[in-house]
Amino acid sequence: MLTSQICDYDENEVILREGELGDRAYLIESGQVLVYLPKDGGEVPLKVLGKGEIFGEMALIDHSVRSASCRTLTAVRLLTVTQEQLLNRVQSADPVVRLLMRALLDRLRDQNSEIRGRRLTSSTSVHAEAFAQDQRDALDRINLESKMSRGLENDEFLPYYQPIVDLASQQIVGCEALLRWRSSDGILTSPQVFIEALEQSPLILDVGQVILEKCVADLVKLRDHLPAGIEDHFFVSVNVSGRQFADAQFLDRLEKARGQVGLESKHIKLEVTERIMTEGPLAIATLQQCRKLGYKIAIDDFGTGFSSLQYLAAMPLHDLKIDRSFVVQMMSNEKALSIVKTLIHLASLLNLNLIAEGIETSEQLAVLQNLGVQMGQGYLFAKPMSFADLVTVLSHRQAKGLAQAA
Repeated sequence: MLTSQICDYDENEVILREGELGDRAYLIESGQVLVYLPKDGGEVPLKVLGKGEIFGEMALIDHSVRSASCRTLTAVRLLTVTQEQLLNRVQSADPVVRLLMRALLDRLRDQNSEIRGRRLTSSTSVHAEAFAQDQRDALDRINLESKMSRGLENDEFLPYYQPIVDLASQQIVGCEALLRWRSSDGILTSPQVFIEALEQSPLILDVGQVILEKCVADLVKLRDHLPAGIEDHFFVSVNVSGRQFADAQFLDRLEKARGQVGLESKHIKLEVTERIMTEGPLAIATLQQCRKLGYKIAIDDFGTGFSSLQYLAAMPLHDLKIDRSFVVQMMSNEKALSIVKTLIHLASLLNLNLIAEGIETSEQLAVLQNLGVQMGQGYLFAKPMSFADLVTVLSHRQAKGLAQAA
C-alpha cells in the first residue's frame, strides 16, 4: 500500500512515460506539467496542466498502462494520490458512474491512439473483464431504478411498523416505520435489494414524502386503538435520509403532511444517521428547525460508521439508538457490552433518551433493563408488520408476546 507524499521535480523532468504501469496519480501543488505523446522522436502536446489539477489517474482506474507521457515545464511540486485513495472512491461510486468513467477512459485512449496513428492495446483481459462487470452492475442499477420508478407510480411503497416498548413496563409507546416495497402481485422485495440504490437515487425524495404522508395518516387512524393512557405521547419514528433534509422543500412538505391530518409534531420522531452531517449546512439547518417546531430527533447507527462526538454536539437530538449489532453481541463479547455501557453513560450525560434495537432474547432484555435503557424494539416483542397487523397488536396492553400475536 502506498502512502501520500510530496515530490519535487526540476524543469524538463519526465514524471511518467506512456506504456508504463501506473501505481500512483499526482496532484499539482505548484508549477506546470505537459501531457504529451511521443511520436517520431518528438512530442505531440495534449494539454498543459497547472496548480490544483490531477494527472496519471487513468491507469489506476482501470489497471491499464499509462496512455500518455508527462514532463515538467517548470519546477513543480506534486502530491501523490495512492492507488488505495483513488480506487476506494471509484469502487464506492454508483455503478452507472463507474461505467461512464470507463467509457470516457476508452474514448480518451482511442483519441490518443489516433494521434499516434495506431491502435493501442490497452484493453487487457483484466480491463475487459472489469468493464464488462461495470456494464452488468450499471444495467442492474438502471433496471432497478426503472422498477422503483414504476413502483412509485403504482403506489407500491409502504411503511411496515415495528413496535417500540417501554422496557420497564413493557408497554407499547411508539413504533418505527420501516420502508417496504410490495409489488402489485403482492411480492415483498427485500430492503437489502433496493434501499441503498433508492437512497442514491433522486427517487428518495418522492418515496420519502409518500412514506411520511402514509405514516402521519396511519398515526391518526391508530388513536382509537391505542391502549389507555398512552395516546398523548405515542409516536411514530420515521427514517429520513440526509438527501431529504438537504432538499429545500422538505420542511414545508413535512409540515403540510402533518397539518392536513391535524397531528401534533411531538408525535412524529425523525430518525437520522450521522451521515446527515455530510449533506451540508442546509440539511443541518433543516434538522434544527424541525427540532424547534417540536419534532423529536433520533440518531440511528451511531458507533457503526465514521462516528464523531462532534455529531452529538452539533445535532439537536432527543434520542440515541443503540445499534442492533451491539445488542446482539453484548452477551458474548465484553467489548460490545462495554460499548453499550459507554453509550448509556454518554446518553445520560447529554440528557438523551435511549432506544435499544434488535432485542431478541429475554437475557438481552434483562441486561438492558438493569443498565437503565428506557426503550427497545426487536423480535422478542414483534417483527415489522403491516398497518392492519399493528392495529391488531395494539389491542394488547402489554408488549410481551407480541411476536406471537402478530
